[in-house]
Amino acid sequence: MIFVVAGMVLVGALGLLNLALSLAIVRRLRRQEEQRRAVEPYAPSGPEVGTKLPMFSAPALGGEVFASESLAGGAAALSFITTSCVACDEFVEYMPEFAAQTGLDGSRVVVVIAGEQGKARQMADRLDGLATVVFEEAPGDISSLYSITATPTTVIADADQYVTATHTGSKPNLQALPA
Repeated sequence: MIFVVAGMVLVGALGLLNLALSLAIVRRLRRQEEQRRAVEPYAPSGPEVGTKLPMFSAPALGGEVFASESLAGGAAALSFITTSCVACDEFVEYMPEFAAQTGLDGSRVVVVIAGEQGKARQMADRLDGLATVVFEEAPGDISSLYSITATPTTVIADADQYVTATHTGSKPNLQALPA
């Protein structure tokens, strides 16, 4: 009788171990699938072209308060990224080239980072001098205000703060940048 009980306990323990390992594998596969999922370059995300930029103010990671009204008077780019997307890491790597090609200084480029604050600070460090960085918890009010459904998304605006283009993907389309 003791061998039957011991056998049943062993089978039960192996079943629980199998369940725990299966759950871990499923979680890992989900995470990998999210990372692998490439952002479609023309996915609809952001405000419609021709609409006025939604206004907001938020604390920048440098400590000052950023107000979107400060973008009036010249072309500007607002980019929305998250700390959990691989394409967003590629976007951050591309930012020096983007800034050089657009000629926009750090006050005309705004990057809104949503997600985990520690990783957001690491991303912001790589953007230092290239952009004004605003952090928001995910899902964020600013991203919702701008109708962001995919990241990275870049919104290009003219001097009158009208949206001239939106681009989803790690390399924004520079042809849409107003002169």
